[in-house]
Amino acid sequence: MLWKIFFAALAIRWVYAIAIFAVMGDAGLQSVDSGTYLYYAHEFAAQLVAGSLHGLQWLGPVADTMPLSHWLFTVCALAAGASAPLAYVLLQGVFDAGTCLLIYGVARTFDETYAAPAGIAAALNPTQIVLSGLALTDTPFLFFCTLFLFAAVRWLGAPTWRWAILIGLALGAATMTRALAAPFAVVLLLFLLAAGLVRKLLTRRLVAQLIGAAIIFALCVAPVVWRNVRQFGTWSLTPQSGIHFALWIVPWVKQAADGTPWTVGNQDMQRRVDERYPTPTADPFEQSRRYEAVGREAFAPLGLRAIAKAWLIGAAINLGSPAIILSPPIMQLPHTGFYATAGVTPADKIKNFLFHTDNATYAWILLAGITGVMVVRLVQLLGLAALLRNGRQLTVLCLFGLWVAYVLAINGPVASPKYRLPFEPPLMVLTGAGFGVLLRRRTA
Repeated sequence: MLWKIFFAALAIRWVYAIAIFAVMGDAGLQSVDSGTYLYYAHEFAAQLVAGSLHGLQWLGPVADTMPLSHWLFTVCALAAGASAPLAYVLLQGVFDAGTCLLIYGVARTFDETYAAPAGIAAALNPTQIVLSGLALTDTPFLFFCTLFLFAAVRWLGAPTWRWAILIGLALGAATMTRALAAPFAVVLLLFLLAAGLVRKLLTRRLVAQLIGAAIIFALCVAPVVWRNVRQFGTWSLTPQSGIHFALWIVPWVKQAADGTPWTVGNQDMQRRVDERYPTPTADPFEQSRRYEAVGREAFAPLGLRAIAKAWLIGAAINLGSPAIILSPPIMQLPHTGFYATAGVTPADKIKNFLFHTDNATYAWILLAGITGVMVVRLVQLLGLAALLRNGRQLTVLCLFGLWVAYVLAINGPVASPKYRLPFEPPLMVLTGAGFGVLLRRRTA
């Protein structure tokens, strides 16, 4: 069954990617950030061939991209040259097929009969398939996130050094792919510590294992921290937070507060930054601090009600939006994007985007996708109910809930199927449980 799931998932992803490439060329494999990743990968590959890389330069040419992501792109640039986008998405197919196997393994800890449906659901999951066909960092990140969830689940079942070491390595690899995982590393290790305490199983051996996992994680990210301290005088892992906060989070909360369209709020925040800091800086962390300072000033008066409203709307869209709208052939259909859609309130914007779009074909695809997502969510609720009734793995369910809540909280009001990808593994486990229940009822 494992080999069948792996090769079926791989075939689906490769056929999808090659079909898109055959129709659209490299443009069908790239999203907004893909060009930047590929440009730096080719530059880095040229330096590598010339033998001009030394010391901390091996971590990559820019601080915005974490090293492991950069290295994966560079390997494809070295191996495939101008065909690097296709090589990269084919490599992502292997990563994502591996993710399907990990999901199978996690589901198996609940019930043997849930494992195959969960693995098959992951192999057929549109969110995973579509994003694995885009040259981005999301699919490798998903693999390493699933790996640390898998290792944590196994550790909870049988605490051993093997699983503790894998937790530390997977957390480190996830963070070296995207810095989003770094805060959760602390949350996860504290959760595992608390779980041992609640179960009255906490011993010196278990504490030592978790400390070992923390040390391994720290050693994985230490080179990046050391580079940023030496070159920029900061202990931060990435300089992306300030721009994201000021240009994305604040405008969405402002729209929830007073109806200001996101595009207007975004332009206003950029204008404020330009007026406050007219002199550019070459330090990306200083630039991030500037955006964060201006963003905080605009954010503070908006109030908790607007913040909660924006976060809830963002979570709803992240959970309910279909991945098909990220597929390049669909994205390139003429239509007004969600951020540019008119609407006095977020509800108006959503209604206009769904029912008053300027392209009927796009609208029907979107509505059909949303219907499919809602059907799957019902199956997942059935699976959740079954797992709660079972009651044997409540700690694992709490871990799943913690991870989903963390990702939704970090993404906040910024909504897209892309941003729910990190917590698709728990959703696929619930899908497997739901289909497992339906199959039992059918055969009963």
